[in-house]
Amino acid sequence: MNRAHKRNLITFASLVIILSATFIIGIFIRGYRPDFSNKKLRATGLLSATSTPRGAQVWINNKLKTATDQSLSLSPGQYQIKIKKPGFSIWQKEITIEKEVVANANAYLFPVAPDLKALTFTGLVNPHLSPDGTKLIYFLPYKPTSQSLSPTPQSTPSPTPKQREKIGFWLIDLSEKQLGHSFQPRILVETKKDFDFQKTTLQWSPDSKKILINIPQNTQADNEKYFLIDLNQSYDFTTPPFLSKSYSEAEKILNEWQQEEKTAKNQLMNRLVTQLKEILLNQCQNITFSPDEKKVLYQAKEDISLPEKFLDEKIIGASTQKENRSLKKDYWYVYDRKEDKNFLVLSPEENSQISWFPTSRHLLLVNQKKIDIIEYDGHNCTTLYSGPFEEEFVFPFPSGKQLLILTSLNNNQEQLPNLYSVSLK
Repeated sequence: MNRAHKRNLITFASLVIILSATFIIGIFIRGYRPDFSNKKLRATGLLSATSTPRGAQVWINNKLKTATDQSLSLSPGQYQIKIKKPGFSIWQKEITIEKEVVANANAYLFPVAPDLKALTFTGLVNPHLSPDGTKLIYFLPYKPTSQSLSPTPQSTPSPTPKQREKIGFWLIDLSEKQLGHSFQPRILVETKKDFDFQKTTLQWSPDSKKILINIPQNTQADNEKYFLIDLNQSYDFTTPPFLSKSYSEAEKILNEWQQEEKTAKNQLMNRLVTQLKEILLNQCQNITFSPDEKKVLYQAKEDISLPEKFLDEKIIGASTQKENRSLKKDYWYVYDRKEDKNFLVLSPEENSQISWFPTSRHLLLVNQKKIDIIEYDGHNCTTLYSGPFEEEFVFPFPSGKQLLILTSLNNNQEQLPNLYSVSLK
């Protein structure tokens, strides 16, 4: 055999090896595994298990198999999956494994004993969260010296003299900072001690950059005053205000903001298939989209049935959790418009306020006794906080790492409540 024939033979053999390896890798990725007892390839599926925080245990049918951020080959069928980490809630679901399909177990674990940290120390009234959830404005009224000297919890530092002296509107930025996140309040508008905050109303702009403040006046000639506040500036109401709006100007601004909100909502609704859009608008209420705009939370106004499917194409790797397409009056549901799945999340008997969590995979449930979180498909309900708090004021931080609550921990009825963060990491 001459040199040319040897070179051709080596090239052909290399090509065969490469193609064979590619074929073997391909069928391995698709989930096929050798079954030596039956002398054939066995079709399997893959379970991809991840967790936040990372490094949790993955239990399958009550047997420890691996850690999160790993994939496992499993024969087609149903499996009880549990993901555990010491100090955190347990995540569990029954997941169906299909051949040649990757099933995802994305566990978000919450601490069983979250930390509580005070963000304000002087008491406050009328907190208003911005539409995007990144800013909070509240009013710090004038208080007698006795309240300023009220005892505070041992874990709560005493208020600084600056915090005690500044009377007016305060602002907290709840966004994460690159160099830490102290979330220190800053004075936005300073007012006189006798400012009537109880009759004052606030309205955020849809972009969360401006606030319209309505201040009723005591004289009949000047019944109301409106102030348009830009959050990038500072104002002083202890002197005659230089920035004010008449009723007609304020009404025009409010109408513009309402139109912006309506336009934004219509744009989201128009992304839905026409049939679903008509059902939501005509037979449902309290419609809100998830932060990533891929899911819809809504409450049924009557007993209705959704079509078996809205989308024609089959979604590979979609959720295998049980759907609820027969809707009951006053029950809450979540529709996943990406996977064309509809899930029951809350019954009216539970009597809880419900809202989206920043992950877009969870919902907050708030009642008088505790704050729970539940996945969008109705599974893994976990208690985040149990204790005293103002039921009307519970919000997640934009990062999802903390909850913002308003409470008075010493149960002193005469003392104004303060803002606290509940750590979820």
